[in-house]
Amino acid sequence: MNKITLLFALLYLSSFANAQSKEVMDDEDLRTKRVVETFLEQLGNKDPEKIASCFAENIDWYIFESPKFPWTGRRTKRSDVAVVFKTLFSYFVENKDKFLLDSFIIDGNEAAIFAQLGRRFKNSDKDFLMYIAIHFKVENGKISKFYLYEQTPILEKAYE
Repeated sequence: MNKITLLFALLYLSSFANAQSKEVMDDEDLRTKRVVETFLEQLGNKDPEKIASCFAENIDWYIFESPKFPWTGRRTKRSDVAVVFKTLFSYFVENKDKFLLDSFIIDGNEAAIFAQLGRRFKNSDKDFLMYIAIHFKVENGKISKFYLYEQTPILEKAYE
């Protein structure tokens, strides 16, 4: 089973187990789950344009800012998303990604993912593994809020 298939199997199973003490997911939970899964699928495919298509035109986007990494910081437009991911993907060695899901929580139109993420930088040939959390808000079938919390010092050390 490849990593992407395993990721989606885990997401599917954990979303039902972690639905904020709800016995059954309601329609809004299911819509949110589908949008986040589509985003993760496109992220796994590394297609920046399709990733961007998962987002609303106006977004509330934040990745903890680092002067070393141009993909960090605030964004407000869908048109920024493809550029961010093109840039981000250009920094890392292909096929060296790791994604270990800890939790996938859905509550109405909001979702959160807690995971470990690993990659290898091209410039330093160093690997890293760090904990991340992503907070999503979904409106009208698109991601309107995306906050990625990552361990930036781990990234900066591996980049040097």
